[in-house]
Amino acid sequence: MVEQVAAEEGKARVRRTVREHGPDPIDVHVGKRLRQARLLAGLSQEELGAGIGVSFQAVQKYEQGENRLSASRLFRAARLLDRPVAFFFSELEGEVPSGTSTVFSRDEIELVRHFRLIASDEVREHLLQVAKRISEVEGEASALNELRKPGD
Repeated sequence: MVEQVAAEEGKARVRRTVREHGPDPIDVHVGKRLRQARLLAGLSQEELGAGIGVSFQAVQKYEQGENRLSASRLFRAARLLDRPVAFFFSELEGEVPSGTSTVFSRDEIELVRHFRLIASDEVREHLLQVAKRISEVEGEASALNELRKPGD
């Protein structure tokens, strides 16, 4: 229909290619979310690839946004990674307040993954309180250092 409308207006539809225009920003976003979900699940690229019927190289290309995931593969990946399909599209441009990063470092993902493996609710709560206190103390130390800087 878009091609038909463009043809009626006398304009040729320009085909977007990765080689000429780079990866589509949506494909890049879906790839980042795929990587995030895979790491949180503790799977390697090989394991994810085997689970959705592709090579680990194809998973690498999906995660980098170089190749697009078909609807059926995205659905299989979502089921394997125990995520809703919408997870891969959430927080697209316009949905996240500026300055808020949703891309997690490998350390952050490892921390969450190991935290989830702790069976005891009590131990998890204590660990959470320790992490909160450390961040409060570091925040207070940073504020004091800013106050002590000469010549500002």
